[in-house]
Amino acid sequence: MTRQHYSPQLRPGELPVPEFPEKSEYDVVVVGGGPNGLMTAAYLARAGLSVLVVERRHEIGGGLATEEVLFPGYYSNVHAVYHMMTDYMPLLRDFDLTRHGLTFVVPNAQTAVVYEDGQSLVLCKQIEDTKDSIAKFSRQDSRAFGKVMRSWRRVVDELIAPGTYAPAMAPMDMIEAFERTEIGREALRLTEMSPLEILDEVFTDDRVKAAFLYMSCMWGLDPSDSGLGFMVPLLIDRGLNKGICYGGSHKLAGALSREIMQAGGFILDNAEVTRIIVEDGSAVGVEIFDGREIRAKVVASSLDPQSNFLRLLSEADTDTGMARRAEEWEWDKWSFFTVSTALHEAPVYTADDPWVNKAFMVLLGCESTDAVLDHWNRVLGGQLGPALCGHATTETRFDPTLARVSDGSPHPWAEEKPQGEAARHQVAFLQMHAPYDLEGGWKERHDGLVDDTLELWRRYAPNMTRENIILAGGESPVDIERRLPNMVRGSIKHGDYNPLQMGFFRPSEDCEAGRSPIEGLYLCGASSYPGGLITGGPGYIAANSIAEDLEVDKWWRPPTHVTRYVDTYMSD
Repeated sequence: MTRQHYSPQLRPGELPVPEFPEKSEYDVVVVGGGPNGLMTAAYLARAGLSVLVVERRHEIGGGLATEEVLFPGYYSNVHAVYHMMTDYMPLLRDFDLTRHGLTFVVPNAQTAVVYEDGQSLVLCKQIEDTKDSIAKFSRQDSRAFGKVMRSWRRVVDELIAPGTYAPAMAPMDMIEAFERTEIGREALRLTEMSPLEILDEVFTDDRVKAAFLYMSCMWGLDPSDSGLGFMVPLLIDRGLNKGICYGGSHKLAGALSREIMQAGGFILDNAEVTRIIVEDGSAVGVEIFDGREIRAKVVASSLDPQSNFLRLLSEADTDTGMARRAEEWEWDKWSFFTVSTALHEAPVYTADDPWVNKAFMVLLGCESTDAVLDHWNRVLGGQLGPALCGHATTETRFDPTLARVSDGSPHPWAEEKPQGEAARHQVAFLQMHAPYDLEGGWKERHDGLVDDTLELWRRYAPNMTRENIILAGGESPVDIERRLPNMVRGSIKHGDYNPLQMGFFRPSEDCEAGRSPIEGLYLCGASSYPGGLITGGPGYIAANSIAEDLEVDKWWRPPTHVTRYVDTYMSD
């Protein structure tokens, strides 16, 4: 079963035109081959429905990207690096993806913080190890962390994680339901607090607080805003349980594509959708870039609200409420600037704990809560620097397959031939929050910011010298948008995390369980509930709704933790 064919008979200067699969009518057409689109398609294809995934890029996967972005021979996970829901995601239980070679490495040393005076903090998967590290700064905070994590892990395990894979509840219904249990009442209490207020309640030491503030808000929470405080336990707990996909994040996309095709589905790449076809008020297919139409019983789109309701639907076909919602949609507060490197040897941090150099993520420049807040405030104001802070990961420490030049031979761009242990080349990056509209412009400041970032890295890891760095390059929010246009303004989550764009309101109160106000059009992307970061929630919820509406037998059953959540909080 093939994905796409090209005609060999082309006139000079003529672009290849993909040969369309024999069928042009399907049960389901999925717009966008990102993680959620692939998940929706995989579930429905195995359910016996005829499924076609249409992807505009030359490669499927979206944020599940493992690419030679800057350097031939060296691969990096350019978007999804940290997989935080591998122990909850129904997909990994429902599909035996290990038969495709899919596996995740979850280190114990998860997040380290290195300070300029050589002190360090190591936050681990094992709570007792984290408590021991915190105790160097404050025994009171060590005890407080152990106590609060017993409560927070219940909030995550009983409420937030299973709720990720069930339809969102209306706010009043959720409040009424959560009031039934002690852990639900705690979640409601935290929701009304800001991340800063929650952390002030738990910790006294400023350095410890700064570390957890960065973990809580690095994916887009506003430190001072209330309304999403329930996400603090989630992001801290998941930040201590993240894994890396061995062989690259794209292996998950590849495994899903094989599941789709083995079940009889098709994937058509290099084929941009230009219109969602609506007839008599119902979505009945899509039109692709060359004018051809693909008919379907339902259309499932993983794109953002503006693409769906302002670009792909005509004004006559668009639900007026959704069009207004799309116009008001807010993109992520910040994106990322990433400096990737190919190295002779991995960064070696000057720190009082050897576990720092085994940690999955290392925070740099987070000397205090004020330093972290000042960095984010500058980013919100369109600035980057002069003081910088960010997080670094040596990907090849956990996945050596990413450095393909590892036999002792020099890389063709390297000036010197590595010898012995140094022949095991390393791939590492330092990433920091960054504005899309940078003061001074990205084109003008790009190279200088690469140098500034490397200098920050060198302050904490003195071996990050020019002699150790084989190659280095930066990727800005503008570059992110260029590669993945659906990440507008570099929005990796396809939309800001704020109270009016989360939960029941993501993307709109008029969209329930992936169903849009337009009959036959379903939403299954990161701009739908519960959001981005490769949770698998939007794709899973949409697949359930489509299967129910098309009255096909679902071969899968919800996990026990989801069933328990539904029975406790969503049953009358």
